[in-house]
Amino acid sequence: MSDIDGTSALDAEAAGREDQPRTASLADRAHDEIRERIATRRMVPGQRLTERSLAAALGMSPTPVREALRRLEQEGLIAKQGTRTVTVVEHSPQTLEELQYAEIVLRAAAARFAASKATPAQVSALRDCVREIERAALCGVPEETLAAAGRFDALVAQIADNPFVTGLSRSAEVVGRNRRLQAVTVMLRHRHDVGLRHLGAHRDLVDAIAGRDGDLAEQIVRAHLRSSLDLLLSDLEGTDPERRRPEEGE
Repeated sequence: MSDIDGTSALDAEAAGREDQPRTASLADRAHDEIRERIATRRMVPGQRLTERSLAAALGMSPTPVREALRRLEQEGLIAKQGTRTVTVVEHSPQTLEELQYAEIVLRAAAARFAASKATPAQVSALRDCVREIERAALCGVPEETLAAAGRFDALVAQIADNPFVTGLSRSAEVVGRNRRLQAVTVMLRHRHDVGLRHLGAHRDLVDAIAGRDGDLAEQIVRAHLRSSLDLLLSDLEGTDPERRRPEEGE
């Protein structure tokens, strides 16, 4: 059974935490970072986690970490082993696959709803977001590309105007911002074909929403997210020669 007390693996990724949206609470950030590492098997089944070591690694007090662990326990990703200690629960590949499927279904549903509600002004705003994504990608700036894509997704959710579906979709996400930024970096540096395909999917989605074609909007999002999750859960470090796994030699 491994221990989280040697936390340099988390330290490496926690450095990017200041770029996250200011509206996200510390508990949300702790939850997302820990959950992402569990989903991508960087925290392995049986690994022991303590509030103290996680708080130190994430650069925050134990209070938000305690809240994050409480939520992760409710989600079945960790199990309590003591007052301040938990372990990562074993999950089959099928369980993670089903969680990914849930996220895809919910976000595709939001796109369908957006297609029936979007105003011309909102469609125009979506097209502006796509142009922002394209400009940032052409400049090769991963952070700006990811931020623009996030604004696009947030606008689709706003147009869909269904807080219940948006909340469920958020709870079903299996990877967080750090992993997404890493995937965007890989796309811009090594997988231009994937980047172009994703940009095309954004354009196609806006066209479907503008045409009030809910069926097509849902279909586009399903295909796009399936491709995105395949990349997000792949061996990104192996794809990008400029990176190494934080766990190597530690």
